[in-house]
Amino acid sequence: MVDTEETEMLAEVLSRGVGNKFLNMAPTQEGPGHRSCMIYSALVCPFLGGPEARRSQGANTYGEEIPRGEARGKKGGVVAYDSCDFRETPAGPGCVYGHPLELLEYERGEDLLGALKEAVEADAEAVTGTCPPWLLSDEAALEKAFLHAMRSPEEVALLNAQRREAEARRKRQKQAKASRRRNR
Repeated sequence: MVDTEETEMLAEVLSRGVGNKFLNMAPTQEGPGHRSCMIYSALVCPFLGGPEARRSQGANTYGEEIPRGEARGKKGGVVAYDSCDFRETPAGPGCVYGHPLELLEYERGEDLLGALKEAVEADAEAVTGTCPPWLLSDEAALEKAFLHAMRSPEEVALLNAQRREAEARRKRQKQAKASRRRNR
């Protein structure tokens, strides 16, 4: 999602056919998103949806103060990039995007209704597998899968060590029980 200034700059870059040569190395605190979801966000988010929208909270982004009440601007844009990378930069850690591939410009979120419909239809055609059961109605399985995916390498190593220790303890207990039987 980009504001007026970035939208105008990217529109110029893409209209000249030099998107593959344009590479913005400035980091952003905003990570990538699924295309259909980003278009939907532009439709329903009060700040992204209209040119008269104002920030409800101020922010500090890499030393630049963005005041509460600042306007989104006349245009907004949903941008598709060929890549993104989370890394440390001279300005600080953040997401750095690759070359722009596509820009959906809009003034009001409603301008993107057609694009959202097309994106959702394309998503439906791209689905080739079945949905895992934990994405349906099993909240406990969903939470378990989420927590598993969010473990740090240190947590994984600790859990593996605990599992090995528990297995060794069960093996010792089993051997001790067998030894007691033999000695009766």
